[in-house]
Amino acid sequence: MENLSKVRRDKMIQFLETLKEQHSDDESLIAINQIEKELVSKRYGLVWEEHEENVDVMMRDNIPVFTEVPEREITEAPGERYNFLLEGDNLHSLHLLEKTHKGKIDVIYIDPPYNTGNKDFKYGDAFVDINDGYKHSKWISFMEKRISIAKNLLLEDGIIFVSIDDNEQAQLRLILDSILGEQNFISQLIWQKKKGGGNDSRHVATEHEYVLVYAKNKEVLENIFIDYGEDYISRYKEKDYKGRYFWDTFKRKSGKQYYPIICPDGTILEKDENGEPISWLRSEKRFLSDLDEGEARIIKINGKWTVHFKQRQPKGYKPRSIMLDYGTTSNGATEVKNIFKKTNYFNNPKPLELLKFLLQFKDKKEIIVLDFFAGSGTTAQAVLELNKKDGGNRKFILCTNNENNICEDVTYQRVKTVITGKRKDGSEYSEGIPANLKYYRTDFVSKDEEYLADALLEHIVEMIQLEQGIKIDDNQYVLIMSDEEADILEEHWKEHSEIKALYISQDVLLTTKQEALFETVDVHIIPDCYFNFELREAGELW
Repeated sequence: MENLSKVRRDKMIQFLETLKEQHSDDESLIAINQIEKELVSKRYGLVWEEHEENVDVMMRDNIPVFTEVPEREITEAPGERYNFLLEGDNLHSLHLLEKTHKGKIDVIYIDPPYNTGNKDFKYGDAFVDINDGYKHSKWISFMEKRISIAKNLLLEDGIIFVSIDDNEQAQLRLILDSILGEQNFISQLIWQKKKGGGNDSRHVATEHEYVLVYAKNKEVLENIFIDYGEDYISRYKEKDYKGRYFWDTFKRKSGKQYYPIICPDGTILEKDENGEPISWLRSEKRFLSDLDEGEARIIKINGKWTVHFKQRQPKGYKPRSIMLDYGTTSNGATEVKNIFKKTNYFNNPKPLELLKFLLQFKDKKEIIVLDFFAGSGTTAQAVLELNKKDGGNRKFILCTNNENNICEDVTYQRVKTVITGKRKDGSEYSEGIPANLKYYRTDFVSKDEEYLADALLEHIVEMIQLEQGIKIDDNQYVLIMSDEEADILEEHWKEHSEIKALYISQDVLLTTKQEALFETVDVHIIPDCYFNFELREAGELW
């Protein structure tokens, strides 16, 4: 593909040659030569050779749209919102998600190509090999476009996780600093991807990768806590209006909180059996306050007085930057094998435990998770299994291309197997995790289409469903695009007792009677058009 930076630079250099002919004095020539030197000198940092992709070229003359593949719909949880799998180049999908999910995504996790030079990163029509002089520039161009849109999709307190290894870790950090801001950097997590097996390493056996973590706005992001799990919190057996707790000893082996505590019968607790002063957990003032509020007690056990305090169940623990026990790539491969009953079915899949851990950085149970390098679909399975574990209502949106049928045969099939509990061959994988899924495929409408607005309107249902997480089924969710359709609905209103919401084009003029009739359900006015920008660009909107 064409090197856009080089094209611009060549034009400037050509113009400098013209200036040399017009200004032949020494002072001008020196200045012009210095400018030329700067133009051709090597740059470092976030100044890179900007490259154009085939997907950019496609959007010069075409508008990306989604077309639903209805036969791939999964409905195992009637009445619940839908998850989505978007097949196609993720840049096209991201452009469309900007129209439906701008500022709505809670968590983004991506596992992009690492640019190892070993046929893992394809740019244009060819893999980028290790000898490509623009290896890093192509990768940066590729990532910068996608992360820029990803930022727009995040909620103000949203988080993005990006997996990477040493090949592009430094460049990725600069990209994220530039787009999201250094001030929104949270951590560079180190994940142990394998254990042992370093005999094939020439110098150092590399056992780790990274997960870079950034916030959209760290100032509004709440403190991060990870649930301890039921085994840990089972010790908190008692409960009051503040929550769960257990009685713990107020004595401490170390510390300097020395003061006498007077028991109900006048016994003074001040020294231990060895005559040493007793150190207490908290100050005397705090102890007296806790005692008054019932947070501490003085109790006789086996004939001896002792002091306890309520050890409250913590909200969770702070995640650590070194992740040693969250699965390895071998675990990920085993998980994929269990679904497809084949070995080496997908290269280096991330393990479920890693994704579950990262998703818990947001302690809300009703969030939207986006993965636009979905691969084998680990993120989807992690979301579903977390929901099953804690009763959450998290939803996922996955984007992936269909090169070598990965979307159809791997990503989709894995999600379907996890939801239904049945493998493709009909064998039993699990009891299933009921959920709903819609499958979209990226399509295109030519900007030269004679009836462009009508052509785009044919894909409006997909956009509404994606934005709302629903299915326009003409039963619970009904779309009205004309006055005639509104009249028909009014006439048959008594037959639509299950309607939850109406989606009405702003061009529809409801009668007073219809407004009164429809106010018993949620009414959403469809925006001017999800494709307003494209229509204005084509001169069809003013």
